[in-house]
Amino acid sequence: MYLYLYDSFLNSKKYSRFLAKTETRLTDLGIGGKIFRLSPLRNVNELLAEEVRNGARTIVVVGNDKTLTQIINLAAKFDVILGVIPAGPNNKLASILGVTDAETACDVLAARIIEKIDLGKVNNTYFLSNLTIDGGQLTIDCENQFRIIPQGQEQINICNFRPVFVSPAGQTNYFNPRDGLMEILIQPLKTNFWQMFKKPAALSSIIPFKKIAVRSKGSVPVITDGQKIMKTPVEIEIAPKKLKIIVGKNRMF
Repeated sequence: MYLYLYDSFLNSKKYSRFLAKTETRLTDLGIGGKIFRLSPLRNVNELLAEEVRNGARTIVVVGNDKTLTQIINLAAKFDVILGVIPAGPNNKLASILGVTDAETACDVLAARIIEKIDLGKVNNTYFLSNLTIDGGQLTIDCENQFRIIPQGQEQINICNFRPVFVSPAGQTNYFNPRDGLMEILIQPLKTNFWQMFKKPAALSSIIPFKKIAVRSKGSVPVITDGQKIMKTPVEIEIAPKKLKIIVGKNRMF
């Protein structure tokens, strides 16, 4: 049974035609299902718990990256299969999964190629793609074996998927969300307007790991998947094959 979760921004009239076309296509493919519209007043945890008890096994997020990241923790908790139909702007995660638009998404859902992929876990929160820490005096302890102390104004990237600023050339042994590892990348932090137009510096090192602890002098923001913000200190680890997700044949891993 399919359960479709619509982001609240889809309540806008400008998405009416988009939703009607998408729903018709899903029905034609025989994969229509129950629809719920997300809102701050609706307890999604209780909703999914009830629907899973009633037989829901596939949860499809209809929305953007923010919508998807909001559901990741619940999908992992309830051990359901996750799908995505991109809508509106900001759908980088869907593209990585091989889902470039709503029409493609419907065909991908019907084909039902399911991958078990790793998730990152920071404290008690899962993330799908990456985590960033900007600046600050940081210390990174890697699996109680060695320590990294970044120098100066640098951005720490903890990656499950390959970042967009990293060329796939020569990186075939890294950024695989099925290998039970994540990677640490350290990049110079862009501290002024003109630096935003410069090409990223060459990567000096890629450090695979399973578990690290990040500490700092004072609290430093930690951002997961470009959305959720927490503060140091944090423990970050890989959760192998934690998420079952429907992917397209053109996925980027």
